[in-house]
Amino acid sequence: MLDNIGIVLDRTRHAANIGAVCRVMKNLGFNRLHLVNPSEFGHLAAVRMMQGAEDIMESAEPHGAAEEAIAEYHVAFATSHRMKQDEALDIETAARKIAALARKNRVAVLFGSEKFGLAREDADRCQYVIRLPVEPGFPSANLAQAVTMVCLEIRLAATRRKAGAARTPKVSLTLAQRKRFQDDLFGLFAQIGMKEPAVKKKIKSVFDRANMTEREMNLFFGLFKKMRRALADKR
Repeated sequence: MLDNIGIVLDRTRHAANIGAVCRVMKNLGFNRLHLVNPSEFGHLAAVRMMQGAEDIMESAEPHGAAEEAIAEYHVAFATSHRMKQDEALDIETAARKIAALARKNRVAVLFGSEKFGLAREDADRCQYVIRLPVEPGFPSANLAQAVTMVCLEIRLAATRRKAGAARTPKVSLTLAQRKRFQDDLFGLFAQIGMKEPAVKKKIKSVFDRANMTEREMNLFFGLFKKMRRALADKR
């Protein structure tokens, strides 16, 4: 199950933190690491912090953008103490959900840079936000510590085998496929003059919950095509 979970580090500034994350992942049984535009990569500081977890670094996948890193995953979780806090999941609830989803789906967990955290647009690409258990007066956790908190809770949740995990459905479409669908749908909306961000966000949520299959998505694509033709004929 842990093999289905990817840890995504976005714009990491210090190589030592990458090395420390590799060691944490190795300790807790995680092996899929994605690096998005790190400032330092193979620096000696990273090597010193790995302590036997070099294989995690060697197999890490580099990316130019967070969107690219999560494209082939089915569900994504963001970690942030600044955004969507009214909708955020506490770390134990999030870990149970991740452990359940990862039995049948690929799940990504995103961590932002040490200084700036996750960009809002990257957090918005995720279906869930995780609220780390930190003091409000000092909410900024070290990157490796944040990864440790989340990975440990996921491992504990997986070990406990919470009731209901087996009933978690398989998510049919990857995030890249869903983005393609949403771009096509919202492009059609733009043609009829509907551009309200709040409405688009609600519709995106509806389709995320619907868990369409690829066949169902293609039916919609056919419908969109006919609608575009109808709009063109009216001009």
